[in-house]
Amino acid sequence: MSLREKLLATKPKVAPFEYEGETYYIRDLSVGENNQIIYGQREHLIKLALAQGKELNLDDEDELQKQLQNIYDPNALPRGIALRLCDENGVNLFNPDSEEDLKLISKLGGGIFDAVNKAIMGLNPKNSPTGASSK
Repeated sequence: MSLREKLLATKPKVAPFEYEGETYYIRDLSVGENNQIIYGQREHLIKLALAQGKELNLDDEDELQKQLQNIYDPNALPRGIALRLCDENGVNLFNPDSEEDLKLISKLGGGIFDAVNKAIMGLNPKNSPTGASSK
């Protein structure tokens, strides 16, 4: 197997976490999902703003960015949960593009949000202190 084939055979990491006595799973995001979050968010916010009847200054990038910061996305947190929650094989439990799934997630208690965030921190402890550097 070539190095390329080995790399392409890797899948996002899956990790278990406990919530209300049940074992759930979260997974790392794929490169494509990270791309959508970083670069697709702008387009998504423009669509939301227009749907909310907001006028946007598309000719002035700085002004547009300021305007987009004030756009309310009612599904931002549910979408983040939908992208991460999965079964033990890494298959999502919810569709992050489904309005119905996002509405269902938004009705869950806030504890699941906290539990998912804590599990994400454990999956990718980028800012966790280690060894001598934490002293």
